[in-house]
Amino acid sequence: EKTVGGFEILSKAWDSTLGGLSFDHKLVNFMAEEFNAQLGDGSDVRTNARALTKLRLQANKVKHVLSANTDFPVYIDGLWKDTSYSTHISRAKLEELCHDELERAVKPIQDALDRAGLTLDDVHSIEMLGGGMRIPRIQEEILKALDGKIDVLGMHINSDESMALGAAFHGANISTAFRVRHVGMADVNPFPVSIDLKSLEEEEEVDGEEGPWSKHATMFKAFGKVGVKKTIAFTHDKDVHCAIDYEEDSETLPSGTELAIERYNITGVEAFAKEMEEKGLGKPKVSLQFELSSSGITQLIKAEAAVEETYTVEEEVEIEEEEEEEAKEVDETKDEAAAATEGEEKKEEAAAEEEKKDEETKADDTATDGEATKEGDDKEKANETKPEPKKKKTKMVEKEKKRMHKRPLNVVTYHVGKVQPHNEEIMAESSQKLLELAQKDKDRMMLEEARNKVESYIYEIKNKLSDYEDDIAKISTEEQREALRKAADDAEEWMYDDGYNADLPTMEDKYSELSGPAQKVWFRMAEMTARPEAMKDLKTKLGKVSDLMTKWETTMPQVTEEERAEVLALVEDVNKWITENEEAQSKADPTAEEPAFVSADVPLQTKSIEKLVGKLSKKPKPKPAKKEENETKAEGDDTANKTTGEENTDDLDEEKKDGDEEPSKATDDASEEKTDASEEKTDASEEKTEEPVGEEL
Repeated sequence: EKTVGGFEILSKAWDSTLGGLSFDHKLVNFMAEEFNAQLGDGSDVRTNARALTKLRLQANKVKHVLSANTDFPVYIDGLWKDTSYSTHISRAKLEELCHDELERAVKPIQDALDRAGLTLDDVHSIEMLGGGMRIPRIQEEILKALDGKIDVLGMHINSDESMALGAAFHGANISTAFRVRHVGMADVNPFPVSIDLKSLEEEEEVDGEEGPWSKHATMFKAFGKVGVKKTIAFTHDKDVHCAIDYEEDSETLPSGTELAIERYNITGVEAFAKEMEEKGLGKPKVSLQFELSSSGITQLIKAEAAVEETYTVEEEVEIEEEEEEEAKEVDETKDEAAAATEGEEKKEEAAAEEEKKDEETKADDTATDGEATKEGDDKEKANETKPEPKKKKTKMVEKEKKRMHKRPLNVVTYHVGKVQPHNEEIMAESSQKLLELAQKDKDRMMLEEARNKVESYIYEIKNKLSDYEDDIAKISTEEQREALRKAADDAEEWMYDDGYNADLPTMEDKYSELSGPAQKVWFRMAEMTARPEAMKDLKTKLGKVSDLMTKWETTMPQVTEEERAEVLALVEDVNKWITENEEAQSKADPTAEEPAFVSADVPLQTKSIEKLVGKLSKKPKPKPAKKEENETKAEGDDTANKTTGEENTDDLDEEKKDGDEEPSKATDDASEEKTDASEEKTDASEEKTEEPVGEEL
């Protein structure tokens, strides 16, 4: 067996209405009263949610700072009604305000000791946890309550992590999905659990009886150990309804806690009782086994009914004959017993006389012949050590035996109240709630976005009318500008009045109403500079195309004159479009909503030109004519024949010289072939160089 460390919880005590937030409330009320007196108009700052939140944040900060300092200045700018709040709070003032809370802080110590049956003498050390332990006065009150038994309070555990880490580690210990170092823990359940039993169907009242059958008992007492099982047994012949609840009058149960835990309909008892009644047996004994798990959850784990039956059977047993005779003598009458007793006495007297005679005879024999006597004694001893076996016989005897008739019962579990276990129905309901909440969040964010969009556009209109006043004046009338100003002012007033609680469609309609006229003015202002720039770029591009066609007359002979004329015709068409639209725009009213043309239309005019120039630029250049190879081969043959004739008449030196001339001629042929190849490469490079010309457009 492996020994592991562990600890046992003896009792628990707490104050469910006392904590660090209680000190914050005291400070909030103190600062609110001071600020209300400063206002002097009878109003209460605590009625304003935003101002109250500021006070709560400041109170929490004051509590933290005064745990290490004795004084802290408080200043809240524009707390409420354009009035700021300023004061000084000392640690002594905080302790005075929280005097009642400080006294309540130490009461759970004595409660825990009383529930565990211990005294302060049994306490060896104390470890502090929680944020409230940092308040110096709480530490002083705890040491005072300990009456000098403990001199130092332990503060060795990280309060911010220990509880969460401990809970996770304990959960891993009791889970089968994790393997961690085992740490034993014997916990207690501070809340008593009771059981109520009654018949499943209402019974008719019978005269002389108190009322319907019912039972009530406390099944698990307060501060009992968890991880235990208990069985409730009772005799009943009807189906049973079982209810498990927390005890209503429990002092440890927080007020408002749902008392109901689980409900059970236990069936099968009545049918089993009728079956046993037909066999002549009594009412069944119902056993209900409950478990208080290590997680503190109480539930029914087993339900069973049982009936005990007593019956007799005949069994064959072996007995001795003497035992049988004794049994017969016991069964005889008293007279026969008395007669038998007298006969026995006479027999005993006669046997005694015979024994005396035998002893005398043996004495005489001993005196005359010692050896014979010795042999006779040995024979008698041998006969005594080997008793004769008794005769046995069998007999039928009646015996009582018991047997149990058991029947598992059917259990249907259901719950009442607000606390319900997880099931498919609740899962679907929860999912629907989450979807509704997500949709509400989405609608809220979209509404906030729309509100911000409207508000920002109001300021955009005002800023542009002020910052670009000269430019806007060129493309709009005074009436148009005044209409924009009025629309922005009206929208701003609406935003903080009727529009404060407006829904999303209303906000979107307001934005469309506000942005429609303004966008037309902004567009005309942008086009005032964008159109001339677009026209300038277009004319520059057309000039480049005309220059390119002139250049192609010498650099791109593969492009025919008809093809270049087609490009120039397209250029001329675009120039006509430019002239016509510029004249139309110059005659048009700059404040009109629809201009003669827009800057976005200008780049589209050269699409057909760019497509045609790109196609012509990829037109391949004709390849140059190759030299005839036959002439080169004929010259090589004549030179070879001439060299062969000279080899026959010249000396060895001349042969060597003629032999050196052959590689030189071969080299010349190779150089001519390389020259032809280089010319071909040059033609190909010229074609590649000429291809990107159309892409520059």
